[in-house]
Formats: sequence, C-alpha cells, structure tokens
Amino acid sequence: MDLVQMLANAVNNVTDVGIRLVLAIGLVGGLVMMAMHLSSIAGKARRGQVQDGAGKIVTVVVMCGATIALHQVMNATSNQMALGSVTFGAIAYVSEGKYGPAATAINATLTLLQLVGVIYALQGLLRLRRSQKDGHTGLSAGDDVVSGAKRLIIGTMLAANPRVLDALQNTLNIHW
Repeated sequence: MDLVQMLANAVNNVTDVGIRLVLAIGLVGGLVMMAMHLSSIAGKARRGQVQDGAGKIVTVVVMCGATIALHQVMNATSNQMALGSVTFGAIAYVSEGKYGPAATAINATLTLLQLVGVIYALQGLLRLRRSQKDGHTGLSAGDDVVSGAKRLIIGTMLAANPRVLDALQNTLNIHW
C-alpha cells in the first residue's frame, strides 16, 4: 500500500468519525442551548423582570431545533438548491482510469471537504442563534444573520460537493 492510499484511508476514517462527532455536538449543543434559554425565561418570570417577546422565544426554539437536526437542515438546504439530499461517506468522484493515482488523492480531498462543510453549517446555525442574544445591536445581529446564512449555504454546498461540481460542470459546459 502506498502513501497516497494510506492517507486516503486515514481521511475516510477521520471524516466518518468527524462528521458523527459534529452531528452529536449539534444535538447536545442544541438541547443545552434550549434548556438554558427556557431556564432563563423561567428565572426572569420568577424575578418579575421584563420578558422576551413571543417572536424571540419562538425564534430561539426554532434555531435550537435546527441545531439539533443539523443533518435534516442541511438536506432541506441542499434540496432547495436542487442538489438532492446530503449523504456522507467516501466520495468516488473521479476515476482512476482517467486520473491514475491522483484520483485517490482528489477523492480523499473531496471526502475531507464534507467534514469541513458540516462544521461550517453548524457554525452557521450557531451564528443565527447568536443573533438573538441580548445586548446585540441591530447592526451586529444583522451581521450574524447574514454570516450565519452564508455559512449554512456554503457548508451545505461543501458537504454535497460532487453534485455541486456536476452542476458547475454542466452550467459552464466544461469537462475535466
């Protein structure tokens, strides 16, 4: 087994474990964020402090739910862009017959980009959640919304990179 093959196997294993870890972090983090927000609301009610509006409460609960269901949110985002569902696993986009030993390295790189995409999508949802925190000015909250939406879209595109490459190839009418 040569070095490229060993690195490709390592990337495939690390990516699989990494994606599972990021999805688990999203699940646990979303549950913790929701519990903390609801306990904060209960604490304010006991002390008689000013309550958050219903819109803010619903928005935070929806964002926490989206963080919990990160894979489903990525699927919905991908389907909106006509890329189909996001699947995880080793990518075999280019063939060894055409690219030789470089195909293994290219496929391993595309597989690693899946993990980067999942991390980026989780960061996007966390940015969207952060926009609802108290003390944010309208400008910084708006920046968080825009940045979070961009990260979610780019992360989903990275996770579905073979279909994005196919769409790019068909759109620009190039063949590699």
